[in-house]
Amino acid sequence: MPLQIDKNPLFPDLDVDKVVDRINAMGYSNGITLPEKELTEILEYCEKNKIVKNWNPHKDCKAIDKLSRNAAIVEVARKYFGAEPLLWLTELRWTVVGPDKENFPTSRYREPNLYDVFSFHYDALDYKSLTVFVYLTDVKLECGPHVIIEGTHRNKSLKELTNIVISDDVAQKKYGNKIKFLLGNKGSVFFEETSAYHKAAECKKTRLILKMDYVLRRKAPPERGKSGSDENLD
Repeated sequence: MPLQIDKNPLFPDLDVDKVVDRINAMGYSNGITLPEKELTEILEYCEKNKIVKNWNPHKDCKAIDKLSRNAAIVEVARKYFGAEPLLWLTELRWTVVGPDKENFPTSRYREPNLYDVFSFHYDALDYKSLTVFVYLTDVKLECGPHVIIEGTHRNKSLKELTNIVISDDVAQKKYGNKIKFLLGNKGSVFFEETSAYHKAAECKKTRLILKMDYVLRRKAPPERGKSGSDENLD
């Protein structure tokens, strides 16, 4: 069933074709910002629901629900896929550092880690997928920025297809200046095809991020409990 689109013009300057062209070429596209009103509403929700991992917050946060169905975002996914996108999963993730951990509940649910998120890896959510990330805190180099290797979503070798994870040394030797750190102030929004190699950089300050996954045909994952674990996530 097609997503019920929200036509509120949150991103009037977003050029869908340019964004899709950049995702096709580089594996990601950044440079847009969530308006202050919606950012404030999401942050207020996060303050009232302070848990490290909040699965599918669009189900009880109106601002995230509207954002996940925003006409411009859905159109980017639609043109990138060449088909109607499905909203597969939304997540709010805190990466909690130092004394801030005292402000979060003890974990009662833990999602299994398939790899170290501080190592370069790629995700295969579907034949084709698109993830939208929103920084909800300022993210500088010391705040665990998202790191992507440009162009690695395309034409993987057999070795790469059988090695989801690669070391920093291998990444540096093979890809060099294609490794990009995505910094931004709170409200920064970027699109990514997560079949590109990516990781979370080392985090020395607490960080909050929203992610929204769009897929072609994969069924929604089973309901998860809300998690207060102190896992660090990309």
